Amino acid sequence: MNHMAKGTVLQHRFERRPDPATGRTVTQLTSLPGNHHHLYFTSSSFTADNRSVLYISDGGSGSPNLFKLSLDDGNAVQLTGNRDGYMKSYVYYDGHPYRGLAKASPSFSPGTGRLLYIQGGEVRLLDVESLEERVIHTLPERVMTGFTHLSADGRYACIPYIDAEAFEVGEGNPFSLIREKVKREGIESRVVVVDTETGVEVYSFAHQGWVTHVQFHPKDPRVILFNHEGGMVDQRIWLYDHGVIGRVRDQSEGGSAETLWICHEMWAAGGAGVIYHGTRGVPNDPAMKDVAKDGGIVSFVGYMDMRSSQYKEVSFEPEMTAYGHFTASSDDSLLVTDGIIDARSIHLCRMDWRRGSLGMSLVCRHDSSFSVQDVHPHPIFSHDDRYVLFTSDAHNDRTRGNVYVVDLQQNV
Repeated sequence: MNHMAKGTVLQHRFERRPDPATGRTVTQLTSLPGNHHHLYFTSSSFTADNRSVLYISDGGSGSPNLFKLSLDDGNAVQLTGNRDGYMKSYVYYDGHPYRGLAKASPSFSPGTGRLLYIQGGEVRLLDVESLEERVIHTLPERVMTGFTHLSADGRYACIPYIDAEAFEVGEGNPFSLIREKVKREGIESRVVVVDTETGVEVYSFAHQGWVTHVQFHPKDPRVILFNHEGGMVDQRIWLYDHGVIGRVRDQSEGGSAETLWICHEMWAAGGAGVIYHGTRGVPNDPAMKDVAKDGGIVSFVGYMDMRSSQYKEVSFEPEMTAYGHFTASSDDSLLVTDGIIDARSIHLCRMDWRRGSLGMSLVCRHDSSFSVQDVHPHPIFSHDDRYVLFTSDAHNDRTRGNVYVVDLQQNV
């Protein structure tokens, strides 16, 4: 597909398939050539009315853009006009330095219709209805960014970055090499919060480590959940709270940094707690997170109560060790996952945090290869918890995704 202009309307043809195990209809939303995937799961991809979803697609051109796709008729409006490929950043290590769309950067505020993203060195704010946009912040020279976040009211943007020197590593796995270099050389990340109305930097802070995910508290923009990439519990989940920085889950409580791996933290509804998942029982090496039962690994999903600082971690059966993600609904007791229970399927988990138990129900197969970041399913709920949206390469080649939706209210 040739480069299209901002505002171009494309037509996707929906393809509906019955899931072989549940009979539930799985609808493939994207049908045109290219690599398609919804926004990272720390941001909703659903518009406020749940009738459209935002997604990223390169249209087969190699230059990704943002789109809004109607769930009613498959019409997709191109929201951005990028023609410069994609920018080098966290999880996109082969991108262009300081040029193109930063695919990890989009964050959406459904209530306001505002979309945050980074193009080259510019942090931009876009209205998804009018397509009007403006630059709200310019990044310093020679920095690399990670996942950003837009506050629920659309007023504040949070942007983490690290000096580009951290990404200057040799041959090998860039994720591991960057992590090791940052730790070895004590490199700091900076987290900047910008007022989207005025473009003024409201506050910022530096922290030693590779900060790659940031998430505003749902109700307080002076509270930010963030991580240190690398997996060690003492480095993973942190909180900035009105100038005070501390760990959310301390490795000295119920485990150690050598045997406990925690990942994919997110705010629970309302910000009363933090939901995360991980493994325990083997050396803390991401390469070992798929060790089977005989390796002594146990997977769990956890909830940290931010008021009491008490946590509950509910374990899965020993054979349930597949890599995956967990996302919360509007109800903290209902989660969706694309792994752990089964590497190829999406399940709902009904949690009883007080008793430390859970119930599991199969939604559908996703059959993603997980081969590259863009085809991770990353399932999320619609705002009314009726739909689950996910990405998979099951009906594309194994490095290109399509976007799918499942109606949980369908009688099966």
